[in-house]
Amino acid sequence: MKTTPAAVSGSHRGTLDEFLAPEDIIPVSGMTDAEWDAVRQAPGRALAWRFCTLRNLWVHRGRFACDAFGFAWGGIYRTFLVGSIVATSYRNEGLFRAGERIQGTSDFFRGGFLLPRSSAEFGEIVRLVNLRHHVAGVVTRHDDGGYRVIDGYEADHAYVATAFIESIRRGMAACGLPPDSPRGRELTGQVCTVLYQLAGFAGLRRMPRDLAAHERFRDAYDRRLRDRPASPRVRRMGREIARRIVPVTAALADETVGNHIRRHIDPETAGNLFPEPPGADLEQQRREWGRRLRGRRPIEAIRGRSAARASIWNRPDVAALCAAYEAATTDLTEDRLIGAILLHAIDARGDDVRPLERRTIDLAAGEPLIRQGEKISEMYVIVSATAPLVVLHREAAAAEPIQVATLTAPTVLGEIGMWRGQPAVATVLSRERSRLDALVIDSQHFASLKHEPGFRAATAAEVQRRLSINTALAGTKLEDAAAGSGDPRLASIAQLFRYLTGDSHVSLDAVIDLPDDATPVECVDALRRQVDEAIAGGGLAPDLVHHLKEVVSTIG
Repeated sequence: MKTTPAAVSGSHRGTLDEFLAPEDIIPVSGMTDAEWDAVRQAPGRALAWRFCTLRNLWVHRGRFACDAFGFAWGGIYRTFLVGSIVATSYRNEGLFRAGERIQGTSDFFRGGFLLPRSSAEFGEIVRLVNLRHHVAGVVTRHDDGGYRVIDGYEADHAYVATAFIESIRRGMAACGLPPDSPRGRELTGQVCTVLYQLAGFAGLRRMPRDLAAHERFRDAYDRRLRDRPASPRVRRMGREIARRIVPVTAALADETVGNHIRRHIDPETAGNLFPEPPGADLEQQRREWGRRLRGRRPIEAIRGRSAARASIWNRPDVAALCAAYEAATTDLTEDRLIGAILLHAIDARGDDVRPLERRTIDLAAGEPLIRQGEKISEMYVIVSATAPLVVLHREAAAAEPIQVATLTAPTVLGEIGMWRGQPAVATVLSRERSRLDALVIDSQHFASLKHEPGFRAATAAEVQRRLSINTALAGTKLEDAAAGSGDPRLASIAQLFRYLTGDSHVSLDAVIDLPDDATPVECVDALRRQVDEAIAGGGLAPDLVHHLKEVVSTIG
């Protein structure tokens, strides 16, 4: 007899255990290259055959696979009903242009079907996807050298694969193969294996056992989406992202925007994301993307983009960042911060392509690298150091500074002072003679780096660690104070704080004085402004004022 998941405990919230019984969950197993090739090639050939219909041969002038890709893209739109996915995507929007965002997703899923798992191109794609997810705070590095999705996002991460599977399944139905026919279920089972395995490359460590378990997970997750929909603000975020990418996916699907929405996106999702008919502006953008993409062969394009990035990965400063990222302690946030700088270097355009200066710094014993009270004009990624660095802070009334931290390489220094444009709040020096190997980020580089949402999120997390502030505790205190006082501004501050420090599950339904299309930078400014106003208004308990000031300090 099939059991149902137990009541959700705090430790299970957001995991597969919230939606499936234990016997329905299995590890994502490793496969040899030969096993993976057999698994990916069989459904790929079968799907190609199923989408080779008279309709597709006529409409797409023989390029019938465009319809299959269109249905696959329908899956990504389904994920925009998931609040945490929308919030993470929106917060990280600065890391992607619309075309690049879709191209990266396309390379990952297409590459999974078209490339051997051991190929250099697929390995590079997986490496970049995991770096993006890690900087966003969705996955963490694992002791085995790979990545693991954090527990609170496991079910959301799995649902991405689920949504793609179900959208492809609708495509098979549209092309004459009933999803619940014996052949339909056999092919869907094969697609499940491929897509959950692909999700495993991006940090998913567990998956539904089989097709029946997949369907139970789908039904349970969809019920939660309907019972607990995202807040209006998050829904508007999802619509904004959908409008940005739909001209690109329509061009890839070789359909007008209107036909793409009607044919490839399920009615529930389409009604949520596109409540109004698409306008002429989206269709014009679709035509422009069609001209850009015309004549490109997918596998050659994937290999070309991978080769172009290879030259960036091999650039000396980027290679040094990679080494620092790999060596950073994984139980802290230093690796996320270095990863954000690395990602910025890989995504750089225009003037930002200029390599970072690599500098050898010789410090005498007791000589400061950064001095409290002095303005910081550079930040450093310390790749290596022959002796530890110490952080000293002097209070106004204290005779001697207090040592507040000991730092070992690799580490990042000066980011908060650069970000806030304020004098350093601590001194950094070595107790003994030390030689530092450092990458230097000057004001020109920092001017663009500071606007990267991934860098902001990673910096906020690192500052929290350095100040020994527990995000959940601070957020809970703010929420309790807001509930007790009924003050809408405190409720707004609490939600903005959680969102900007990486909690993508926050609903954002209490946020005030902020446009729906606000950028992450504007969210930071709004949080700082609202905190200042709350403190200036008076009437708050001293410990709450203390926490509010820590919020501003944490965000930078």
